[in-house]
Amino acid sequence: MDSSAPLNRRTLLNHSVLTAGAAAGSIAALTGCSPQQGAPAAAQMPSAVPSGGGTPVRVGRLADLAVGATGSAKANNKNIVLYRPDETSVLAYSAVCTHAGCTVAAAGKKFDCPCHGSSFEAADGTVITGPAQRPLVPLQAAIDGDWITVSL
Repeated sequence: MDSSAPLNRRTLLNHSVLTAGAAAGSIAALTGCSPQQGAPAAAQMPSAVPSGGGTPVRVGRLADLAVGATGSAKANNKNIVLYRPDETSVLAYSAVCTHAGCTVAAAGKKFDCPCHGSSFEAADGTVITGPAQRPLVPLQAAIDGDWITVSL
């Protein structure tokens, strides 16, 4: 076939359909890699710098979090995960996954992200399994009588 032959209508339509199909397939593939709907953009996600210079807020009763257990709370519209390693201390972290901004959940002695499978160590917030690369953001937590407080 002569490559300098004029392009007829059928050939033009075939090429257009193939190009449109390839573009649609690429968009569909990239959409599967996007963060959970409603998840914050990377620029809005918290850094791994410890937070908590604010006012202590009661997030739960100490009796509701057994020694060695993890839990979750919400205060000032922020999701928080908690871990009580011993009788005298409580650790708190932002529940925002550092991978794509989804909310992690308490799971034994770790926190799991339901979106892409990252897991974080409850004792220090470090990544157990990715795709997350950074630890959870620690928050300042304390025991105040019968209450767990977190500075926000």
